[in-house]
Amino acid sequence: MLSWVKIPMLLHPALHRLALLFCLSCCKFCTLPTAHLMALKRVREEAAENGEVGLGDTLVSQLPKKRPDMAACTSSSALSPFTRQPFSARYRQLLQSRQRLPVFEKRHLIQETVRTNAVTLLVGETGSGKTTQVPHFLAELQDAFTGVIACTQPRRIAAISVATRVAEEMDVPLGAHVGYHVRFDSRQCDATRVLYMTDGMLLREAFTDSDLQKYSVVVVDEAHERTIDTDVVLGLLKRLLTRRPLFRLVVMSATLDVAKIQSYFPGAPLVHVSGRMHDVDVLYMPHPVRDYVEATVSCVLQLHEREPAGDILCFLTGEAEIERAVAALHQALGSSSAAASKEQNAPTQGPGKGLTVLNTPADDLARPTEVVVVPLYGSLSLQEQQKVFATYPPNTRKVVVATNIAETSVTIDGIVYVVDCGYQKQSLYNSEARVDYLLPAVISKASAEQRTGRAGRTRPGKCFRLFTSADFATFPDQTHPEILRTNIVNTVLLLLTLGVANPCEFPFIDPPSDQGMSDAFYQLLYFGAVDDGLQLTDFGRRMAVLPVDVCLARMLLMAPKHGCGADAAVVAAMLEAGNAFSRPPSRLAEAREAHARFDNADGDHVALFRVFHAYFKNQQNGKRFCYENYLRHQTLQQAVQVYKQLRRLMSQLMIPVQSTYIPEREYVDTVALRKAVLEGFFTQVAFLTPVAPITHRAGADPTTRVYRTVRDALSATLHRQSVLAAAHKLRALPTWIVFDRLEVQGDSGTFIRTASAVEVGWLLDVSDFYTDLSEIPDGEIAQVLRRAREVESSAHPCKATRESV
Repeated sequence: MLSWVKIPMLLHPALHRLALLFCLSCCKFCTLPTAHLMALKRVREEAAENGEVGLGDTLVSQLPKKRPDMAACTSSSALSPFTRQPFSARYRQLLQSRQRLPVFEKRHLIQETVRTNAVTLLVGETGSGKTTQVPHFLAELQDAFTGVIACTQPRRIAAISVATRVAEEMDVPLGAHVGYHVRFDSRQCDATRVLYMTDGMLLREAFTDSDLQKYSVVVVDEAHERTIDTDVVLGLLKRLLTRRPLFRLVVMSATLDVAKIQSYFPGAPLVHVSGRMHDVDVLYMPHPVRDYVEATVSCVLQLHEREPAGDILCFLTGEAEIERAVAALHQALGSSSAAASKEQNAPTQGPGKGLTVLNTPADDLARPTEVVVVPLYGSLSLQEQQKVFATYPPNTRKVVVATNIAETSVTIDGIVYVVDCGYQKQSLYNSEARVDYLLPAVISKASAEQRTGRAGRTRPGKCFRLFTSADFATFPDQTHPEILRTNIVNTVLLLLTLGVANPCEFPFIDPPSDQGMSDAFYQLLYFGAVDDGLQLTDFGRRMAVLPVDVCLARMLLMAPKHGCGADAAVVAAMLEAGNAFSRPPSRLAEAREAHARFDNADGDHVALFRVFHAYFKNQQNGKRFCYENYLRHQTLQQAVQVYKQLRRLMSQLMIPVQSTYIPEREYVDTVALRKAVLEGFFTQVAFLTPVAPITHRAGADPTTRVYRTVRDALSATLHRQSVLAAAHKLRALPTWIVFDRLEVQGDSGTFIRTASAVEVGWLLDVSDFYTDLSEIPDGEIAQVLRRAREVESSAHPCKATRESV
């Protein structure tokens, strides 16, 4: 190898440089005097400055055009540093795409900045390529970073899809040198070098290794979203930096609040990467729209009829809105070709009226004749999600209707037009009422810019904002941190488990309110997770091991008391997996009839149990079973995975996993199951308010009957999709119910979607919460509970004596 340093004096300058560069790639795997390695390093740096091409760790000069096959002739020397095999043709093709990304120009700057600084802040505009490229760049520095390079994501869909892409770009199998780790799913091995994971999974790894010794670098991506898990991860890593001086942290975002993060990490250098490659025209509505879903559909139809080729990305808030829009587009576009000649110049009708920002009709040769409409939201199957990345024939326009998943987590090529409704679903916690809500909220200005940036990646684009410029001026600058607007009981339990003695002193970027912290300890105290000194109990540690909400964790730990540990795990898995029922807008009646097969008069939790076992029994033909019964195959697959993992964890914790289910009879002890649910959700109980007998009879509209929550005396009605509402056609509504959450739907009121009937006597057995009636704000409910306690005391005098003692 030493001769390679001397021989170039005899070669043509171009070959001289080529020889040195290939010498560098070989020297990675052999020994060479330090002086020669330094000389080669200088050559590499000069090559980078001259715009020479990078192949993994090997740099190959852009050879003169008269020798176009030179690189091909020497490709056998370009070995992957990960597999030690020659790079594939697909790798070289993807490399050309990578080199066109704006972040690639900052490759060496990013590598050197991260190598020499404990914390690096990187702001990369939409489309810059930071998510896929930065972990790849750092993985190339195998001498500097010998451990795993982790990149956290706020969503599992992003972690999986990005890992898949990066594995392809690095020319390695997914699950080998590049992997992912999300809740209830993981593909990694001992050789994994780059690991994409959700923030929550990194936190759970800290349970067993508080110093995260496995990782050399953690890249916290999408930090601007300010989820609870992201904020806690940043706080933990900030503490970790003082214990591991060689550990490196990279905080990445597209719209980071730089001033706030720089004050949180003083002295951290900032690297900025441009993103948008073409201009994007932003167009507003002249007047507010009445229904932004209908306005979205109207806008898409106009775009398709009047604008040249280019795919469309629409933002809506959730699955129901997306499915409604997709159904409307399918219906409208089914006859659009026949009507196009008549309606092309007609004014827009309905909620989209006044949207006069579109061009005159485009030349038919430039406008696609076919349209493919693709939904994108979290509960879709991986196969369905991949449709948004598919390439369609030249005469086909792709319309993607998505949640804010498409805002930053995934990049869809070919988008030229963006339609932004201006809203997103947010979880909000009312600290005064101590209840969680899920409702649409306006996005931030930063999010609006993110959505706009989805257009214009391939050519100049347009963003149609379905709100007025005056409304936009009132939007907040940044997304309100989740930790300031949601219940933090799970977070407090997590911090206590991680050894944070006083969560109130944890270094949050934005500390939660005193009321929020107090409510969290209040609930943990009633759950038995902390003692009177607010210290973690053994029961609390067992709760924290289970990767579910604290209510579900307590339900699982207490279910053996009722002999139904396995049955409770089924309910927990179904609630964690998400909505398993498919309700296509065009086939609501058929869907309701199919879902009625699983209804149970005792409530929704029993119905979910029946759905799970019906699917489990038909797993071999799962897709057909789900299609015939209007169920979501991906959700039920996920539920099975969650169930199996919960059973394993319960066994490890020595929690009995007995079941009352008898498959031959399709029988389950519904009393035991509902008592187990109540053990976890005893603070979420509601009482049916008394009304005139005629309105309480069977057959009356259940959605007109009001329940009042025991804990805070809030009024709510059953959602029409609750099986209790359906059962009400046959018998009276239950007086007492246990529910999982309240849901607010615009101006329509507050609803209870998932609930089961319980007996008042059960309440007195599950917790001390119902022994001190001074905690019950509603006097009428307190009186009913007092009478029930007196009856219970008369029936069980020994028990009453023990309690009084």
